[in-house]
Amino acid sequence: MIITVTLNAAIDKSLSVPNFRLGRRHRTVDQTTMAGGKGVNVARTLKTLGQPVIATGFAGGPTGTRIVEQLTAESILNDFVRIREESRTNTAVYDPTTGEQTEINERGPLVTETEVELFRDKLLYLARGADIVVFAGSLPRGVETDIYATLVRELRTMGVTTIVDAEGDPMRNAVRAEPDVITPNVLEAEELVGHEFNDDDDRLSAAGEMVSLGAGEAIITLPDGCVACLKIDGERALHRVLIEPREVVAAVGSGDAFLAGYVAARYAGERPEECLRRALACGAESTARMGAGLIDPREVDRLLGEIEVQRLDAPSTVG
Repeated sequence: MIITVTLNAAIDKSLSVPNFRLGRRHRTVDQTTMAGGKGVNVARTLKTLGQPVIATGFAGGPTGTRIVEQLTAESILNDFVRIREESRTNTAVYDPTTGEQTEINERGPLVTETEVELFRDKLLYLARGADIVVFAGSLPRGVETDIYATLVRELRTMGVTTIVDAEGDPMRNAVRAEPDVITPNVLEAEELVGHEFNDDDDRLSAAGEMVSLGAGEAIITLPDGCVACLKIDGERALHRVLIEPREVVAAVGSGDAFLAGYVAARYAGERPEECLRRALACGAESTARMGAGLIDPREVDRLLGEIEVQRLDAPSTVG
C-alpha cells in the first residue's frame, strides 16, 4: 500500500484564458475543478496507474467536505482528519496563446496542536500496512516546519520507505531526517543547497550534494526531464533523463504526475533507471490535459520509448 500525505489539501481550479492580461476582464475557454494539493494529485495518478493508494491529510469546512466527496467519487481511498477551519481553494490560469501559467494559492487553514496530534496518530496507524509514504506540498498555518522530519524518523523505525516533495524549511528539516527520496524542482533544489545552477553539471552536483545532506536519493525535476542521484548497489549513480519537447496544454501538477510515476514503478519493483523513465513519461503526458494528476496510461506507455536515460560517472560511494 502507498500513502500520500497532503496537509494543505485544496480545491484546485484550472482556467484556460487566451490573451490573459492583468486588470482586464476575461472569459475562460476551458476549465476544471477538482480536489487537489500535491499529495492528492499524486494519489490520483497512482490510482490511474492501478496502484493501491490511500490519501490522507487535513480537510476542513465545506471545502474539506468537497475535497473528500470528490476523491470518493473518483474511487480514491481517503482518510482525512477533519479540522475546524476551512480548507483552501487554489486557482491556476493558463494562457494557451503564450504558454504562460499564473497560480494563486491560498495560505490554508490554521491547524491546532490537537488536530496535528490526531493526524500523527492516524498516519502511524495507516502506515502499519504501508510500504511507501509520500509527503508532498506546503504546510497549513499552525503546523511546525519539522513535522515531515519527525514523521520520516518515526516511519523509518517501522521500515516504511519515505519520499518528500516540499520546499523551504519543511524540506530542509526533512532532509536531515534522512528520507529515502526527495524530488524538488530546480527552484526548490537551489533553495535547499543555497546557490543557483547555471547548467546540467551544477544540477548533477546539487543532486549529489542533497544526498550528502541526508537524503537517500535525490531527483531534480526539469522542464525537459530530470537529473538524479540514485543509490545502485551501494554506489552513487548520477543520471540525466531527457524527453523531446511536447505541446503543453497545462503544466499544473506535472511534477506530481512525475512523482506518482516514480512511486508506482518503485512500488512495482522496477529498476531505478526504469523508475525514472516511468516518472518522466507520466509527467510529460500530464501536460497534455487540464487538471492536475490526469494521465492516459496508454499514452504513458507510448512515451516510454521516447525517453533517453543517461547514466554518468560519479566518484564517491554512498554508505
